[in-house]
Amino acid sequence: MLSNKVSEIMTREMTTVEVSSTVFAAMEVMAAKNVGRAVITDNQVPVGIFTEHDVLKRVMNKKLEPKKTGIKRVMTSPIDTVQQEAHIVEALGKMYKSKFRHLLVRGEKGGIVGMISMRRILKLAAESGRGLRETQTIGSIMSADLITVDASQSIYETIELMIKKETNCILVLSAGEPKGIFTERDVLKRVAVKEIDTKKTPIAEVMTADFVTMPHSALVGEVLVEMYERGFRHIPVLGDSGALVGIVSMRDVLKYAEALDIDESVRRTWKEIAEFWDSEEEYTPG
Repeated sequence: MLSNKVSEIMTREMTTVEVSSTVFAAMEVMAAKNVGRAVITDNQVPVGIFTEHDVLKRVMNKKLEPKKTGIKRVMTSPIDTVQQEAHIVEALGKMYKSKFRHLLVRGEKGGIVGMISMRRILKLAAESGRGLRETQTIGSIMSADLITVDASQSIYETIELMIKKETNCILVLSAGEPKGIFTERDVLKRVAVKEIDTKKTPIAEVMTADFVTMPHSALVGEVLVEMYERGFRHIPVLGDSGALVGIVSMRDVLKYAEALDIDESVRRTWKEIAEFWDSEEEYTPG
């Protein structure tokens, strides 16, 4: 359960890029492996981390040349970590508070031994909640603050809006109707490593058109499983009339996974998470 140790769900498989690499080379590796982050190493020692969020905020629409700029300039360093003996609830609390999707894990001797991700915690929550009764719907936890752009707007304008609104997901409309979704992963794989004139190319050409929606009456557990099995971090929500009424994110679902009402130990765990979020004052991004 979520009160178990980080070592039980961490992965030892990490995508690495040497610190001497260019920004473009790092993005190519991430895109090729379809991952949202790379650990930056110096002679196999981790010295930083570079994520698709960094691609959005530190690379796109900036006056730098990815093929000539060193990854050291845009990576996050020093790296923040969690001990492998820490409880999963502690790691999740840190990740949620600082809006991280990954944390590196340190072993008993201080070296980096693995990585923990929001997706792995989502998997744990999904497996724990299978077949259990619940009553809370995604309509009660979704965000009604939809951020949208018209399909004719440029990639550059869309990325500017994402940065301004501090969002990693935006819905694309045409004549007021949803036609696609554009996320940080799309920024990485469909824009950053391609030869595209972002100021002249409409967002419709690089958005994900085949996106999934769910009704606001769907139960939290159903959405949680859907997100894990499909690898989604966001799902648009439809009202009774079929119109878009909101969007639900992985962070929303994990925060409210207590709605699964699994057992007393899990309820205590989620109480610990809430207390952790409320009590922790400082945490340095990494």
